[in-house]
Amino acid sequence: MCNKAVNCVLLLAMMAVTSLVQAAGESDAVLRWEQKAALSLPVSGVVETVHVEPGQRVAKGVVLLSLDKRPFQYRLQSAKSRLAQLAPGRDEAWNELQRAEELYERTVLSEVELAQAKIDFAEKDARFGEAGADTDQAELDLEYAELKAPFDLIVLKNHVVAGQTVTNRLQATPMMTVTDGQLAAVMSLAPELIGGLNSGSGVNIIVAGKAHSGKVEGFEYDAKSGLVEITIVIDDQPAATVGQRVRVTWQ
Repeated sequence: MCNKAVNCVLLLAMMAVTSLVQAAGESDAVLRWEQKAALSLPVSGVVETVHVEPGQRVAKGVVLLSLDKRPFQYRLQSAKSRLAQLAPGRDEAWNELQRAEELYERTVLSEVELAQAKIDFAEKDARFGEAGADTDQAELDLEYAELKAPFDLIVLKNHVVAGQTVTNRLQATPMMTVTDGQLAAVMSLAPELIGGLNSGSGVNIIVAGKAHSGKVEGFEYDAKSGLVEITIVIDDQPAATVGQRVRVTWQ
């Protein structure tokens, strides 16, 4: 029991503050890039030019790296030549098939001769189609000789240099690591300390004394350390750098 009303009020206020402190969470975190990607090409070749440097901001569609295009151009020219070479024979076989069908309808041509005309056209049409597919693939490979920025990005690291041979047969060779430039706060906590935090939970991130709002994006348990790594997406990007330590608070 309280002897005085003032004492009761103070006691209740202290209990309320204590409850808030117990319900709140606070931890250090480190700023990292929210997303990183290793870019590569689906073709093999010799690196001719690397057009960008680490730290450079690049707009979507800008060429980041070029392979020597000559082998791709040679293959394309060869495919086009073969396509042009097969076109007249395929067209002639088609005309012969039309004549054969007309003569067959007039009972001038036998069924065997008509069948032979169909077989001849099918064979030449197949070779023509194959040459057309080879041409399309050669054109696509020539386009792939340039690595272009798939989105607005920041170059983090170049993994290849001019003159290097890149072989992409069984597995693509990483050529460049990039990021979209969005920062995220990452903190590691013991499992028993993450109470109240769920995917999508709102938190506050204190960066250089300024508060920013954010949301929990995901959890990842590290079996080696026994800690849970929590990634927090920052709503408004702060003026900060990767590796900078920040403070995260939540209710």
